[in-house]
Amino acid sequence: MSKRKILITGKGSYVGTNFMKWLEQWPDQHEVVELSVRGTEWKEHDFSIYDVVLHVAGIAHVSTDPSMEQQYYKVNRDLAIEVPTKASEEKVKTGYFYE
Repeated sequence: MSKRKILITGKGSYVGTNFMKWLEQWPDQHEVVELSVRGTEWKEHDFSIYDVVLHVAGIAHVSTDPSMEQQYYKVNRDLAIEVPTKASEEKVKTGYFYE
């Protein structure tokens, strides 16, 4: 059985980090790559080589600072649309983690 290639968008995130730790139980079954989605460089990354894209980037705590509102929407709304759209366009494989 070949390793499932998993891309985690949201490098260093709480959820992504803990998911990677959980997958360590099956080191021969998974190849995991973390990708930062800050800035625009991530848009050049080839998603087509992955079986799964796990998008976990987000701002967890809403700031009361009104100047942060646009950043909040950019990360929590726009990226949640852009990342899966790119994955779909690049024909990321879909399936279950375990058979």
